[in-house]
Amino acid sequence: MAVYTNITHTEAQKLFKPLGEIEKLEGIKEGTENTNYLVHLKDSRKYILTLFEKRTDEKDLPYFNNLMDLFHKRGVSCPLSITIENKNIFKINEKPCCIYSFIEGRPLVDTNKKQLVSLGETIAHLHQSGSNSELFRKNMMLIPSWKLIIKSFAKNDAEIHNEEYKYILQNINQLQDKFPNNLRQVNIHADLFKDNIFFLDNQVSGFIDFFFSCTDTVVYDLATFVNAWFFQNNKFAENEYLDFLKSYQYNFELTNDERDIFNFYLKISAIRFFLTRLYDLHFNKEGNVNHKNPIEFFEIFRFHEKYNLQDFF
Repeated sequence: MAVYTNITHTEAQKLFKPLGEIEKLEGIKEGTENTNYLVHLKDSRKYILTLFEKRTDEKDLPYFNNLMDLFHKRGVSCPLSITIENKNIFKINEKPCCIYSFIEGRPLVDTNKKQLVSLGETIAHLHQSGSNSELFRKNMMLIPSWKLIIKSFAKNDAEIHNEEYKYILQNINQLQDKFPNNLRQVNIHADLFKDNIFFLDNQVSGFIDFFFSCTDTVVYDLATFVNAWFFQNNKFAENEYLDFLKSYQYNFELTNDERDIFNFYLKISAIRFFLTRLYDLHFNKEGNVNHKNPIEFFEIFRFHEKYNLQDFF
């Protein structure tokens, strides 16, 4: 989440008129992708207003909204799009936008054992809930995105081509033809970072920000979660990872093929976030955004070259 597009109270109120009178419109600065506002109504209800920026294709919004609805119906706590006059996709300042229900809770910085157990249970349930559906969206943030980013780097400033980027590019050339085609495909979140999972006390209270969701393997989603949650300052939090993994595996059984390919997807996910962070750092200059360090995921990629977390299964 971030603020790229500033809107006025009057512009927001025009959209929210059927829902009530806005008391406060508060920009949310966390994140890097879309513009988000926390909207407080005078009757104390709260909503999230999301304006979709460049990386989100308006054609994908029905998929995202329908997927959140599917997850909600299957017991996953997540936002729901609000319908006004039979529509749940609107326009403000020529940008597509949606209104979402508010999820109570806050992200965590550090975790205790009870919270890790709750994470294992709820992510297992999320992965169970994404199957057996006709909803489909290709994962555009792997090879399709890599090709576009590499092309952009090739056309622009030579300073982008640092040693880390060159190293990752070599590995992309080695890995891009090795994606398996024998794994089950389900609808996944695909961005399970700490700021997208809310807690109340020791329990997960909900998942937010489904705008990279797609149809892919659960092991890619799991790899993204592990890379995002269990590495800090180039150190792997082994004990916390094991507490989570025990809970997750108790509630969701990976196949042998999924276990055997886990290290591959840990590398793939690290590449995905290294590249997009590097791209945003150099090309995404608009709005009030705090860019995140791409080198963090370069170091995570290097860790997975040396160590194989499949050994913990």
